[in-house]
Amino acid sequence: MNLGGNEKRPECVEFLLLDLFSMMSVTCAIEPLRAANRLLGFEAYSWRFSSEDGSAAHASNGISVNVNERFGTSDAPEYLFVCAGMTFVAKDQTRLNVMLKRRAREGCHMGALSMGTVFLARAGLLTDARCTLHWEGQPAFCEEFPFIELSNQLYVIDMNRYTCAGGTASLDLILHIITQAHGAVLARSIANQFQVERIRTGNVEQRSGSSVRLDTLPPHLAQAVGLMMRNFEKPLSIGSIARTFGLSVRNLERLFQRHTGYPPARYYKIIRLEHARDLLLHTNLANVDIAIATGFCSSSYFSASYAEHFGHTPSQERQ
Repeated sequence: MNLGGNEKRPECVEFLLLDLFSMMSVTCAIEPLRAANRLLGFEAYSWRFSSEDGSAAHASNGISVNVNERFGTSDAPEYLFVCAGMTFVAKDQTRLNVMLKRRAREGCHMGALSMGTVFLARAGLLTDARCTLHWEGQPAFCEEFPFIELSNQLYVIDMNRYTCAGGTASLDLILHIITQAHGAVLARSIANQFQVERIRTGNVEQRSGSSVRLDTLPPHLAQAVGLMMRNFEKPLSIGSIARTFGLSVRNLERLFQRHTGYPPARYYKIIRLEHARDLLLHTNLANVDIAIATGFCSSSYFSASYAEHFGHTPSQERQ
């Protein structure tokens, strides 16, 4: 299938692969580019891999990827995506910051897949831009960058910044970029190639790993859970939550029991513990600071509650 168009120099998309990057996120970004070239009948896009030091990059699934170059040694690409996984540690954070800033000055469309958003933020490239990243990294991101506007959307394009939650959302973001350059017909044809039922827009919310999806709950209950999630450090009383939505405590208890399987106080505690687990896994905060951030009055109570719910202590979680 050839959708035609004037041939020109291909737009280069560079993927900076940081160790333990998400292979799925990167694959879902590359494949639409390959399909676009095939369907257009000419090379509209090229891509290359780089790593911090030019050595092979190791994905979180154990696969090693040979890269084309050390990051920053070639001419600037049109698009640069920082690709990272569950580790927020760079080999040389200072050099990485310098090179990312240089690419931004050179006019690159600066992007990030999955946890790569953290590294754009550390380089000071998200100061005035909304952004997103995978839901597992959001608690740690908020602790490190409290003044950056974080969204829970699948992807966010703000000015010259393209951030994405990763996974299959990478495909949606790249299809949006292709649509802008070559039209919706090509994007739909690419989606059909990959058996994608629909192309999701950026304003679709991520589905987190939390206990229950808010969009499946009755309105009052979803609002109550949302209020709980905004008040971890100083938990609200169940009575005050009920009054906020014009409900009796008994009615609120019935709603929670029916739709979550837990009474509201227990549910509130569970989502605070889930938030604490994210902070343990993805930040260097001390256990006592995490206990405070999630509304536990002492480290000992936090540790006991954590062990009761997860089967091991916070310290064992980090080990």
